[in-house]
Amino acid sequence: MVLYDAPSCWKCVEVKEALDALGLAYESVTVRGDPAARAALVAAQGEPPQVPMLVDGGVAVWDRRRILAYLAQTYGGDIEGTPYRELPSYVGGVCAVDAEGCR
Repeated sequence: MVLYDAPSCWKCVEVKEALDALGLAYESVTVRGDPAARAALVAAQGEPPQVPMLVDGGVAVWDRRRILAYLAQTYGGDIEGTPYRELPSYVGGVCAVDAEGCR
């Protein structure tokens, strides 16, 4: 699992806290100053890319609310203080990822 983030991004911090609360291992990649990381975001989202973006296997999810809904739906558990469990993770901000990018 890879979380693309940026310094001083409160949305990224909230997603990291949810990942930690669920006990999920992830790699944090800071996008600022990393052309390859930015290219991964653009390939998935188009321009302009946004953080946070979580890549979990063959799925890329962006938008903090969508990520939290995805985590709750996929990994269960209660993410304290998160009212987004009811959001369908497949509505906007999600794509299937393969070697060619987002589909």
